[in-house]
Amino acid sequence: MSLPSKCEYLIIGGGIHGLSTAWHLCKKLSSKGQLKEDSVVVIEKTQVGEGATSVACGIVRNNYYQPAMRRLMAHSVDVWNSNAEVLQFRPVGYMQINSQLMHEGMAEVYSQQKEIGYDSTFIEGAADCDKYMKDLPDWQAQGITSVLHEKNSGYGPNRGANLGFKKLAEAAGAKILEGVQATNLVTANGSGRLVL
Repeated sequence: MSLPSKCEYLIIGGGIHGLSTAWHLCKKLSSKGQLKEDSVVVIEKTQVGEGATSVACGIVRNNYYQPAMRRLMAHSVDVWNSNAEVLQFRPVGYMQINSQLMHEGMAEVYSQQKEIGYDSTFIEGAADCDKYMKDLPDWQAQGITSVLHEKNSGYGPNRGANLGFKKLAEAAGAKILEGVQATNLVTANGSGRLVL
């Protein structure tokens, strides 16, 4: 695939963020009847899945302290579950297992999850936590006072997930060019020129 002489949107970096952005942007443009052949172009200096995304932990969850992220992360978990096969997503759930030190914070996260209808369970008290976790054959931890169990969370293998986002972006209309490196952005009088 050759580098187009111009495009409406250029995304630099074919990692998970760049490819997801390209995919969603193509879908949005298409829904408005504005998607053209060279509307969305992604350039990646090496190959898709070899940058920072290749070393990410791959966990997809809604377990963060920032309340503002709660709905965004719930949406993200839905996207992964809705495209599980192509993204190689494994919806095995996610458990935050806590000592008393983190109990209050996780109770707050659970409360926020419930407010938006996110599927999770919060177990409190050492005896109930131990009983809940005994279903795991190798469970041996001591001093656990709470467990936050997210049911729809999981993980995606780095390269497989990235290649999945590439497939989704290309199917939606994005052009993805590998082995193309941006070296400079030259601006003059409010206009820009990208040097490759």
